[in-house]
Amino acid sequence: MTEPILKIENLEVTYRTERADVRALNGVNLDVTPGEVRGVVGESGCGKSTLAFAVMRYLDRNGEITGGRILFKGEDLREKSDSEMDEIWGKHLGMIYQDPTASLNPSLPVGDQIAEVATAHGLASRDEAIGRAIDLLDRVHIRDPEEIIDRYPHELSGGMRQRVGIAAGLMGKPELLVMDEPTTNLDVTTEAKILDIVEELKNELNSAFLYITHDLGVIARVGDGVEVMYAGQVVEQASIDELFEEQYHPYTKLLLRSIPDPEGGKDSLQEVPGSMVDLTDLPKGCNFSTRCPFRSEECSETEPYLEDIKGSHSARCFEAPIEEAEETVGEEKKTNEGSIWDTPPELKREGPILSVDRLKKHFGGGGNWFPWSEANPVRAVDGVDLDLQKGQTVGVVGESGCGKTTLARTIIGLTSPTEGKIKFAGEDITVPIEKRSGQTLKRIQIVFQDPRSTLNPKRTVGQAIARPLILHGEFSRDIIPEKTARLLRSVGLDPTLADRFPDQLSGGQKQRVAAARAFATNPALVLHDEPTSSLDVSVQATILNLLRDLQEDSGTSYLFISHDLNVVRHISNYIAVMYLGHVVEYGTTEEIFSPPYHPYTEALLSAIPVPDPNLSRKRIRLTGSVPSAVDPPSGCVFHTRCPRKVGEICETESPPVCGGGEHEIHCHIPEEELNEVESVLS
Repeated sequence: MTEPILKIENLEVTYRTERADVRALNGVNLDVTPGEVRGVVGESGCGKSTLAFAVMRYLDRNGEITGGRILFKGEDLREKSDSEMDEIWGKHLGMIYQDPTASLNPSLPVGDQIAEVATAHGLASRDEAIGRAIDLLDRVHIRDPEEIIDRYPHELSGGMRQRVGIAAGLMGKPELLVMDEPTTNLDVTTEAKILDIVEELKNELNSAFLYITHDLGVIARVGDGVEVMYAGQVVEQASIDELFEEQYHPYTKLLLRSIPDPEGGKDSLQEVPGSMVDLTDLPKGCNFSTRCPFRSEECSETEPYLEDIKGSHSARCFEAPIEEAEETVGEEKKTNEGSIWDTPPELKREGPILSVDRLKKHFGGGGNWFPWSEANPVRAVDGVDLDLQKGQTVGVVGESGCGKTTLARTIIGLTSPTEGKIKFAGEDITVPIEKRSGQTLKRIQIVFQDPRSTLNPKRTVGQAIARPLILHGEFSRDIIPEKTARLLRSVGLDPTLADRFPDQLSGGQKQRVAAARAFATNPALVLHDEPTSSLDVSVQATILNLLRDLQEDSGTSYLFISHDLNVVRHISNYIAVMYLGHVVEYGTTEEIFSPPYHPYTEALLSAIPVPDPNLSRKRIRLTGSVPSAVDPPSGCVFHTRCPRKVGEICETESPPVCGGGEHEIHCHIPEEELNEVESVLS
């Protein structure tokens, strides 16, 4: 057998804090061999990133490796001095961070930053290093690398910055590359390209990877083996095939069941009960016992060991394998104190709650303010038609830069439309937000991607939720605390949290507070802009179930924006696929996920990371990046990247609409040919 390039033995890491010492890792064992992608998965706070930084010997100042060994190429990194680590970093051991913006120097061109790894280690002269940087950018599929090397990080898209980070990590040709959530917040096509690169490097260079992620679909796609972590311990360990064939630890079972069904099931997602334990106050016995639906008396008294079960599969559980109790998972009953909403009057009228007609939003380009300017405008939204019926959800999907968020901001009035009409419950609201009626402002709400940026850190949770109640003046101040408490209970939070500040809550709790605030005014329409993109799969499941329950209880309609097609499939009745400001396909969820497809939709579906390593799929990769919205392609806006381009007609004429019923596909490909396309997933 091949010797491990990395061997971790009984690793312990402790953080010193004013409150108490926090043991973030407790007895972790892990091997990574050349040519292997070893995945580490789990919720936020389980110790994944601490493991990555411990391997890199790059812990925070208050972090300390208090036990165990980190053997890299047979030598213990714990015994290395900082100067000795300087010789290892980049050249033998590389790392790719979750946020490339934070790891790239904003004041240096990206070419210099990539080349620096080679020049610092004396591996090449500057000219040679720049030449190698160009080759690496080409290898990670960045077009025109000779031009890109002179650009600064802010001039690149998120996906391009992530690929620059990978190129920098590869410059020294390290034997091991640590990847800490490298595809979080990337759209599915960019994520697919990053995962393709990992596969290529593994196969061609025999590189080893330690891949940190909370997405089991990603690990199913590229991983060879996996460690599932909880509260600083490995609770299950297996090859990829073994893990997805059968899970022996309850935590792993629950994580997999919290992911939307790739086959499109609409049932409520399985939630992992409770939240991550406090590492300063661990329960007696099994760390997971306080959340485990299979716990026995022994689990609360004795800590289980990681024991071999079958093949290379091991688990830290007294009850493994869990078969007889499997049907009890997720059968906890929810309590409901009754609806706290009256039906908004807008939902009592006939017709759609929202109608968007030929909506355009262009930025810049002169116009009335600068009529002498010859600059072309940014065509962020360029002629969108959309209807949203009462009590239904329309999902909006597409790559970054396709216009999804601008569409939502224009509908809610944060930016004024350039052309077109917006009607809410039959009322024309195509006016600046200050001219909209108080009733309209009350009945249309929005939940943003990052609740941290929308919750005032100086106001308590209760004050944040009470603010819209006070602004719209429907309640006397003496009953607002009671109303706030009921809103917190409606989103599954304890009313005592009303006295806390946002920074005292977890990400999932903050997102629930944002939902409670949005529902405070009894809205008829709520816009959701990527509300689950940064959340663990377990928290994501909780939020999706919450949104469904709120919709069923209140009758509210949703416009749900996301780059995660699995999430959109789970929550939506209809889906609009956007590309460069245009809706290129629209239909029911079933129609969008089944042939016929628009070629762009087909490419998006083929890029979805599915938590099933045995699922076969078409491999469709789009070349290049989304064209500039300042100078969009003529004819069909997708023709510059379309893998099934018909010919010159795609470049000169706008595509016709084909399909049947509510299904619309904007494409020059003959309808009979579209109908013959095979399903992407099988």
